[in-house]
Amino acid sequence: MMHFFDKLEVLGRHYSESTSAEEKQAFLFAMDAIYFILGTGQGTEFEAYVQSQEASAPPLVIARFKTREEAEAAMNARKPPIDSARVLIGDDYYSAMFVPATGRTHLIFMPPFMEHYLQEMADERRRPSGLSFATKEEAEAWMNQQHTPPQQVVIDIAGAPYLAAYHHRIDYRVLYPLPAPTPPSQEP
Repeated sequence: MMHFFDKLEVLGRHYSESTSAEEKQAFLFAMDAIYFILGTGQGTEFEAYVQSQEASAPPLVIARFKTREEAEAAMNARKPPIDSARVLIGDDYYSAMFVPATGRTHLIFMPPFMEHYLQEMADERRRPSGLSFATKEEAEAWMNQQHTPPQQVVIDIAGAPYLAAYHHRIDYRVLYPLPAPTPPSQEP
């Protein structure tokens, strides 16, 4: 459990000790962000976000849609509109951004986004979980049996490494094939 008031105390102390107007403004901004989290009842969500970051969970999304048309309709129906967030369409990441000039939320495909995350997982050479499945269907069945699956775990499907990932905010489970790790640099 996060202790928000402890964080506020530390920020307040640094604010008082700082002589830089720019630093003071940054400390006030951070303190306001904590007050906003507490005042809007989002403390638990923020804690879950921090835990997902520490666990190297898949990048956070606010929703998943089957089609782009479904995503556009849902995102443009939101009142008030979101400023900016990530969503999944199928298993692809999109940035949803509200543009005041058009009065609409626009979806922008983020092609390298997930590839970078998966490459980072492969390059970290995460320890395989020991879970092995003959088929993707068997692995999906295992994932769907988990009440709360791990946010990410490396499994083996027919001899190939996969990342079994759980998007906790939207209760979505997915299997991503892991790329080969980047070879070490040969530069001296």
